[in-house]
Amino acid sequence: MKPKHVIILGGLFVVLIGVYFISNKDKSESQIKDGLVAGDKVLSITNINEITGVKITGSENSVQLGRKDGKWVVVNRADYKADFTKISRALKKLDGLEVAEQRRVGKKHYGRFDLEEPESEDGAGVKIQLSKNEQDPVGEIVIGKRYGGATIDSGQQGGGNGKYVRVSSNENQVFIVSDSLFDIESSPSGWLEKNPFGIDKSKDIIVEHSDGTKFEFIREKEGDDASLKGLAKNEELNTSNASTITSPFASFNFKDVSTGEDADPEKTGLKTPLQVTVTTFDGFKYDLKLGKGEGENVDSGEKEATVSAARYYLTYSVSAEFTDFVLKGREPQEDEKLSDDASDEDRKKVEKLKKERDAADKQKQEEEFKGEQEKLKEKLEKEKAFAGVVYEIDSWSAEKFFNKREDLVKVKEPEAEEKPEAAAGNGSPPEGVSIPGIPGALIPGVEAVKPESEETSESTESVEKQDDSE
Repeated sequence: MKPKHVIILGGLFVVLIGVYFISNKDKSESQIKDGLVAGDKVLSITNINEITGVKITGSENSVQLGRKDGKWVVVNRADYKADFTKISRALKKLDGLEVAEQRRVGKKHYGRFDLEEPESEDGAGVKIQLSKNEQDPVGEIVIGKRYGGATIDSGQQGGGNGKYVRVSSNENQVFIVSDSLFDIESSPSGWLEKNPFGIDKSKDIIVEHSDGTKFEFIREKEGDDASLKGLAKNEELNTSNASTITSPFASFNFKDVSTGEDADPEKTGLKTPLQVTVTTFDGFKYDLKLGKGEGENVDSGEKEATVSAARYYLTYSVSAEFTDFVLKGREPQEDEKLSDDASDEDRKKVEKLKKERDAADKQKQEEEFKGEQEKLKEKLEKEKAFAGVVYEIDSWSAEKFFNKREDLVKVKEPEAEEKPEAAAGNGSPPEGVSIPGIPGALIPGVEAVKPESEETSESTESVEKQDDSE
């Protein structure tokens, strides 16, 4: 082959290589343009702080979250305050969600990954719709079933805690993300701010049934056991049935908030409620109303287990009267004590020292009192904000309040009388019996026998006296 031909062939080879790389580059750029690859963000959220609405829809229920007047609320629970910590955590996760692995999957295969629309009969996923300015869409994602394996494109990320997801703007790809997204749920109750109030240091508790029956529980000192007013001498409180009542709702929690028709007084039993009034050592007063809705407390008597199917509801109001500052006495220190013969100069020094310490102690007590009062006032304002709402509560925290007197009071156990056998075994001989050599009464009809040592001693003494006389 001539050198000229070699040069021509070499030039053609270089051109073919160039065409190959350009073709692959265009193809690669086309793939990136048409879809996402490992490491890309699943959602393109410009500014997470602009999001003012979140709608989460599942196959059974849906929740609408909104930011109103700077606060997050659960819209379909009458704007009840939402759990901001949970919302913030969920939004940050969605914003930072990255592709661990991508798969080319069309719409007809969504059901395999539980990524169908929520209203679908089979293979439905959970849809999240983000918006700003109450209606402008920011992003939409559907969460599918759990992915239990490791991924390839991401360097074995995933580790069994991943999920399949898809975005509505991309119908040709399904993604695996390495986050379980455990916070995402479509139930409104899961997004409600919990623990709206808590009764601390309960003092007096009055329980009044709808038929007029009334029970008054009294606690004389903080930390004492509560007693029931009106007990007979042979009666005592049945603490197993009364502990819930005597320390009510120290950490109140609930199942859901009832609104609209679900909060109807007839349906909730709050038309003729059981009323509970609680005053505390901190000056708080709680007026609680409890209602029993549909369902029975106990299953069929033929069953040993008693599973409650009843629904209970509660609403409350709260007020407070805070006490004034009362100075507590200070215990004198050793260097403040004077002897009777102390000099006038020493007395003046000690008096000055006492005044300085009294003033410092008073200031400390006042500051502590002020701090405690501020906390109590904050607690009052927070609890007032949740008052008036109808809460559905667990049966175990409510049903004891509906107990009758025979459930709350029991007859005292009779005190055990001392039996003769017990007396015989207490280390002392029975009356009229003595052990030889020990002072005490003898066994009737039996002459005590002196120990041999005593007899020997007496004989020796007698002989000695006889010798002296001789």
